[in-house]
Amino acid sequence: MQLIKILGFSHIVIAFGAGVTVYLSGFALGLEGRFFQAALIVSALTGLGYTAQRFIKTMFFPSSAHAEKNAYMKRYGIRLLILWAAIVSGAFLFVNVTLSSSTILVGLFLITIGLMYALVPVREMAYLKLPLISLVWAIATVILPVFLTGIENHIDMYTVWAIVLSRGLYIAGLTIPFDVRDLDIDRLDMKTVPQTIGVASSLYWAMMLVGTSALVWFGLAASHAINGYVGIALGIHAVVTMPFVSPSFAGINRHEIYHTIVLDGMLLIQLFALPISTFCFI
Repeated sequence: MQLIKILGFSHIVIAFGAGVTVYLSGFALGLEGRFFQAALIVSALTGLGYTAQRFIKTMFFPSSAHAEKNAYMKRYGIRLLILWAAIVSGAFLFVNVTLSSSTILVGLFLITIGLMYALVPVREMAYLKLPLISLVWAIATVILPVFLTGIENHIDMYTVWAIVLSRGLYIAGLTIPFDVRDLDIDRLDMKTVPQTIGVASSLYWAMMLVGTSALVWFGLAASHAINGYVGIALGIHAVVTMPFVSPSFAGINRHEIYHTIVLDGMLLIQLFALPISTFCFI
């Protein structure tokens, strides 16, 4: 249980999940491993960003988080912030990425939205929580890596935005079970999906969002806009995710382990798309 807390509450799983998402997006775009260094940066930034948001909420908005997470962050929050900040600093010192004006602008946009999400807090504005999370995740794991790699002028941006759409749809579907979990702490005026249409209906919508993400991958693969094998593998991954966000699996009484390890862990499982695409489509 302590190991699970460390992996989940310290945001290690979600950080590595972000890095894997970046890495696989690069393979889908036919760039092979060129997104690897960008993946390291995004992974480190994700760990720091999630930790900073959680720390802010624990210190200033404790009612917006569960007691177990608040206790963990009060005990380890400062040390986690220092550790993730050190990891980010090391990443920028030793990883070779392009820090153009466009890269900095995108980065500042993501930092600003992240701070607004935690401090204002923007997340409590009606109907905004889910689209905000989806947009930030998609930009951070697709658009930012493009600029970090310096290939924005040498790649079809229409394809990039299609991948942004697929990533956004997937994370939207994956996020809804977290909103179900948070029904007892989210303010009613936030109008989250479960608050608006109920638990079962919201989880069916989660399945549809993830399924639509799969259709986008399959469509991109069929049109030869991306690496077809990787696209099909990522589409299969999205299909496999659908049961995990369904009413049968993601009901209201699931333990925190299900969310911070199983659901966030689905982002890590994407990595299996590479051997699948290599060995199953020959």
